[in-house]
Order: sequence, then structure tokens, then C-alpha cells
Amino acid sequence: MREAIARTLSELEDQRRAQGEGGPGAAGGPRDRDKLMLAVGPDTGKLLNTLIQATSAKRVLEIGGSMGYSTIWQAEAVERNGGTLTTLEAVPSKVEILRRRVAQAGLEGTVTIVEGNALEVLPRLEGPFDLVLVDAWKADYPAYFELVFPKLAVGGLIVADNITRPAPPDAGITEYVEKARSPSPGAKPAPPGRQRSRAHGQGEIAGAARDVIRSIPRTPNARLPTWPRADSRARPEFE
Repeated sequence: MREAIARTLSELEDQRRAQGEGGPGAAGGPRDRDKLMLAVGPDTGKLLNTLIQATSAKRVLEIGGSMGYSTIWQAEAVERNGGTLTTLEAVPSKVEILRRRVAQAGLEGTVTIVEGNALEVLPRLEGPFDLVLVDAWKADYPAYFELVFPKLAVGGLIVADNITRPAPPDAGITEYVEKARSPSPGAKPAPPGRQRSRAHGQGEIAGAARDVIRSIPRTPNARLPTWPRADSRARPEFE
């Protein structure tokens, strides 16, 4: 991992921990969502990076870039693959921070930031995408799915965060899961091994990732980030 990327991720991790340990957004702190990172966390960041490398994804779409935590994790892998990542963010203040973090990491040539409501931006985007991360307003997950699935490459993957946590899920998450688990209306079955895939939050993502990684040979340049055990308080190692 390049030093600029590792340094940027380290700073973002410090910010994420501060919000969870008494900083903005912690108990008793400001609850303005526009000021919160709402980051996926280190384990999911590593998982996304691994999925992109293992599947050789070159066109990646992120719905909900926030302040850049998941964006940088994904872009590091996309850069290795020689691809591009498009991230959507609706909050102007977050877009400004996102641009700064992408520049700090030296990923301007890999990441395209699109400001605006994802429901309005998605119809204008041209696919196909090899991997899509959905991590924005939960009530809009069903609409995101309807807009994104037709743009997904054959053999591509949709990853959606916050499917199993917090619990119980709201109506948007429940409807999204129903759509993701049902056959596409009117669609012809894809040949074996060429179906589009939908991975869901937390445990289901991990299971899907294991299946994907096991089925694809590891390439010589696929150096994955190391990470301590999930219950460890140790800091991540950005290599």
C-alpha cells in the first residue's frame, strides 16, 4: 500500500474512532448526520478491498462516499487493478472533505466524485459496473437496487451495508433484501457461473466474499491489507 494511502486511512481511522469514543456523534454529542462519518469500519473496508482485488474489478461504483473512508479502501484496490471508481455523495460539506481525502491519498486519477442525490445521478451513469457498494439512505435501498442492477456487469457484485445491523431493519432494508433475493422479473437465466451476485451486510457479505475469493486464483500482485482480530483494540496495519 502506498504511503499516502496508508497515511490517509490512518487519519480517517482516528477520526472514526473519535466519533465513537466521545467525539462528534458519540453519546451526548451532536447528532447532525451531515457531520458524521458514518463509516463502514475497518473490517468492512478490508473486505471491500479484498473483494475488488479477488474479482479483478475495474469499474466500481459507490453510493454514499461520505468523508472517504470506504472510498479510499476501495480505490486502493481499484488502482492496483488499473480501474476507476465512481463515488456519489449528496452532502456538499462531505463532498469537499471527500475531494480533499482523495487528493491526499493521491487517487485523483482513479476516483471520480459525483455530487448530488443518488436517485437523480444513477439514471445518468453508464454501466456496466463490476462491483457496486450501496451505503446511503436505507429507505432508498430498494430504489438504488432497481437503478443499479441493470447496470451491473454479468458476473458483477452488489454489496449492501447495514443489512443485518442495526436490528430490527427498517422497511427499506426489508424491501431491498426481498428484491435482491428474488429472480429478476422477465430476465432470462444467465449461464452457470455467470450470474450477477448480490452480497448483503455483515455475515452474508463475509460468506459471499469467501465464496468469491476461493473460486478465483490469487494473482502475484494481490497483496491484501493485514488486520488484527475483530475483538482486538490494536490499530490496523496499512501495508
